[in-house]
Amino acid sequence: MDQRSALASSWDKNAGNWTKAVREGLIPSRAAGTDAAVVEAICRQKPGSFLDVGCGEGWLVRRVVQATGCEALGIDGSAQLIEDARKADPDGHYKVIAYGELISGPAQIDQSFDVIAFNYALFDEDAPELLRAVKPHLTDRGRVIIQTLHPWSVSKGGHYRDAWHKEDFSAFENQDWMAMPWYFRTLGSWHDVIRKAGLVLTELAEPAAEDGGSPLSLLLICRPLKPLEDT
Repeated sequence: MDQRSALASSWDKNAGNWTKAVREGLIPSRAAGTDAAVVEAICRQKPGSFLDVGCGEGWLVRRVVQATGCEALGIDGSAQLIEDARKADPDGHYKVIAYGELISGPAQIDQSFDVIAFNYALFDEDAPELLRAVKPHLTDRGRVIIQTLHPWSVSKGGHYRDAWHKEDFSAFENQDWMAMPWYFRTLGSWHDVIRKAGLVLTELAEPAAEDGGSPLSLLLICRPLKPLEDT
């Protein structure tokens, strides 16, 4: 099994654990600031429409709709996570769409959005292709918002280069997790991903639990590249 297939399989295998971890607050960085950071970044755009790519059990869709009253859609490749999202939010809109399907057939989404978010949802080498696939679904004022692991906080031992890593979830004791491969990117690599996708970085933030504290995440806000604009 290649790394991309193993990554997709891990989301399916770990679906129940992810739902439990999110809903019971078992991930410290979320309570420390990453949840609030992405919600604030989205709501600041005053979206009338919102797409959460890799929505998991749907918490971000529920939170943004509650805060803004916007129309929202959550998509994820895991059927179990989408089922969990629908159970928690029967009136919400959720679809099972794998990333590969989105890249090869973006017409599966038939509407445009003011904000398209990837909250800890870009963990393989296909990030530029995926961002290119969703870009046509942005409205004229649309923004792509990405929150991910901060490269400097994750890199250890001087191995600061793009590479596949593996998360074994050892911090979660007493749960049967399947190890998850994920693709590490440097800060420069994230800049290249955005450029290759035909986007322009308009804002970079490093959410932290306190002023001057270590960054909890990397948050990127992007707009589409305009015609004739220098890349």
